[in-house]
Amino acid sequence: MVQSVNYFINTKRVDLNSLLSDADKVHAHVMDGKPPETLEEHSNRCIGYLHKIIDRKQLENVFINLENRLLEKVGEESRQLYRDMLYHTIYFHDIGKINFNFQRIKMKNKFYSEIYDDDCNNSNHSMLSALIYINEFFRRIGNINDADERNLLFLFLLLNAYMISKHHGNLDCFELFTRKLTESDGEGTLLYTEQTELFQRNYPEKILGVGPNKRMIKIVELADKGKKFLCEEKDEVSIALYIYERFVISLLLACDYYATTEFKNQKEVDDFGEIQDIEAFYKIFKASPIYQNIRSYETKVYYQTGKSYDAVKDMNIFRNELFLDAEKMLLRNLACTIFYLEAPTGAGKSMVSFNLAFKLVEQAPAINKIFYVYPFNTLIEQNMESLSKIFGNSDQMKNIAVINSLVPIKTMPKVKNSQEDSDVINTENIDYTKSLLDRQFLHYPFILTTHVSMFRFLFGTGKEDLFPLSQIVNSVIIFDEIQSYKNSIWKEIITFLNQYAQLLNIKVIIMSATLPNLSKLVGTEIDAVNLIEDKNKFFQHPIFKNRVKADFSLLDITNDVMYHVIKHAAKCSEKDNINLLMEFIYRSSADEAYARFCNMEIKNKDIMLLTGESSAYERKQIVKAFKERKNILLVATQVVEAGIDLDADFGYKDISLLDSEEQFLGRVNRHFSDAEKIGIVYFFNLDSAEALYRGDVRKEPAHTLVDEKIRTLFVNKDFDVYYERILAYLLKRVNSADGFNEFMNNDVNPLNFKSIAERMNLIDEQYQYSIFLSRDLWISDSEMLHGEEVWNNYVGLLEDTKMDYAEKRIKLQEASIQLNYFIYKTRKNDFPYEKHIGDLYYLSDVDQYFEDGRFVRKNFDNDLFT
Repeated sequence: MVQSVNYFINTKRVDLNSLLSDADKVHAHVMDGKPPETLEEHSNRCIGYLHKIIDRKQLENVFINLENRLLEKVGEESRQLYRDMLYHTIYFHDIGKINFNFQRIKMKNKFYSEIYDDDCNNSNHSMLSALIYINEFFRRIGNINDADERNLLFLFLLLNAYMISKHHGNLDCFELFTRKLTESDGEGTLLYTEQTELFQRNYPEKILGVGPNKRMIKIVELADKGKKFLCEEKDEVSIALYIYERFVISLLLACDYYATTEFKNQKEVDDFGEIQDIEAFYKIFKASPIYQNIRSYETKVYYQTGKSYDAVKDMNIFRNELFLDAEKMLLRNLACTIFYLEAPTGAGKSMVSFNLAFKLVEQAPAINKIFYVYPFNTLIEQNMESLSKIFGNSDQMKNIAVINSLVPIKTMPKVKNSQEDSDVINTENIDYTKSLLDRQFLHYPFILTTHVSMFRFLFGTGKEDLFPLSQIVNSVIIFDEIQSYKNSIWKEIITFLNQYAQLLNIKVIIMSATLPNLSKLVGTEIDAVNLIEDKNKFFQHPIFKNRVKADFSLLDITNDVMYHVIKHAAKCSEKDNINLLMEFIYRSSADEAYARFCNMEIKNKDIMLLTGESSAYERKQIVKAFKERKNILLVATQVVEAGIDLDADFGYKDISLLDSEEQFLGRVNRHFSDAEKIGIVYFFNLDSAEALYRGDVRKEPAHTLVDEKIRTLFVNKDFDVYYERILAYLLKRVNSADGFNEFMNNDVNPLNFKSIAERMNLIDEQYQYSIFLSRDLWISDSEMLHGEEVWNNYVGLLEDTKMDYAEKRIKLQEASIQLNYFIYKTRKNDFPYEKHIGDLYYLSDVDQYFEDGRFVRKNFDNDLFT
């Protein structure tokens, strides 16, 4: 392994004692009962963690990737200065703590107790740190002979200074920072003009060596020239700058946080969650019965020439073939960064993708972490069950973590000297600091999370969004059902993913049953490969193609559609020993259908309802019943399309997007246990999907089952042809007023982090108000939650000012999970409430909003699109 010290081997650390007066008197952190930590001690600790992270995460290649992309035509002298500046971004990030107001007010430093300035109450340190950083490097840049290289280095000087200025806040816009340095009333300008008395006792050097801001204006102008020089040829270079900023500030935050945690606990942070021994994972995976059967099939059948699949009626044969085909193609293309895995519903993609991830870690030494990214929390639950079957109670299972708002933070026992105490875990010996650190920085080798969480890590602007990026480096990321993202930002998604993968050494696997070739949206070269070379072998075989028959006869009905669909489904329900699944686009229609079926008292059928407002316990009970017995008619919304393991005999679906229709087919005759049995899905057209899929071209009638040509493509599983049409439409948007080019020019090129985050947000929030409906609620067969107790516990934690920060964060997150069982969303604000915390409103008289334990929204408000 390449040692990290190589990258900074020629970098000489600035001596703070020669730079600052009374450097040993400047405190970085204080804590009751402990000697203060000096600025020099903290800065050195941060650099120590920089080297440790680079070594553990093998980041040498990432630094070189970024340098080669951003300094492609730059000479060795300028490259070394670039490295020196990067190194000191970490080292100087807190140097602004020499502000004597910071020392006197925040550090309670007695050495500065007699120094005060009645005219200035500025006790901040981040902007001052940025200014001193600029001051220490601008002359060195001026000594570079080549003008283009000088301008480029001025750009990185300001980019790094911006990160320093933001290490205690959210990223906003780089141009706002430069204005703070040049405008007369800017925070930075005031510091080096009117507020110099705050720091000149400790730092006698004049900022920029001159008065007002002429030289600073010049530096900003030269940096802007450097940016134009860098980005004039290729748009993706500005994306590389964006990734550089996020990566370096992630490192800065990590080093700062680890160093502060070490001071607080007097113990080094030494576990960064990397996969140290992939064979420990892979060995257990290889021992599973499914894997063993696949390898047996490989030995006996797979490599036979002239094989015919015509007579195959066992779906497991095709699952074996898919597994081995994908693995073979992966091993041929290990140098690629993006892999597409397209296979029919029910073909075993999860098992295939697990193997691909382990294989990539095994074959690529720098790769040391796996992320599995799902569109829904229910899919995470389902796949955790699959992983539990494979890894059982092994240590490797303990290293698999779920990162979302619905799962508690994994708590770690404190390490004790006594072996007898090592198995005892209680409140007293939980290491809350380590547990919180692990969660914030994703210190787990194998992580299951949601699309929304991953996009926060890649595009969010808050500190906790930025913490994990240094952990995402050198990883495998598996995106499941990527077509569920808003197609209005598909080009942005694949463009950014491609750059992230190339620069940060990430292997991306994108998989779905209906997978658009997103590479076609990008004008530049994408290093991608389709893992299934012969898709027709799977999609066109009767075992997948004809497992379910699509019936379009109900699409001819245009009047009183609900009546005719209910009548048709009721007739179908007369069949004995079957389960029937009916899906509507909107909850209001599902509620109406459910009520009609209940009033009809259909003989020999249990009528059930499943929507997004069904409790987790209710959902589990319904799924369990659907699995274990027959004669159930389940009315649902789109929550059943993916992530819920249902297997119906007949289905009814209100048409929306073609991808959704295919997902729904995966809920019918799912396990294909009887080769002679064919499932049937009846499609109808009741509600418009316009409101639900705003901006999605797939909702247009010409791209749905309303169109006869689309029906033919759907039946024949010609999704490639379908997506050629869709991608052609999307490409027309590139030059539109709100298209990709405008996004690049107005948001990415100026490094407007806030606007980029808004653009890349996957969910358009429809609700404005959160209501807590307090009641008694069963969450399992043996556990009931009492709403009032849950609320009071949460409020009590918020009001507790003495609890340790890490312990409080973990307990609040645990309390929030319980809180979520009682929270519903609404657009209205005219409801009666008894108390509130911020935007969360508490109601206790709520019986009228529930029927048979089920929340009935029309009793609360009558919004249609909920």
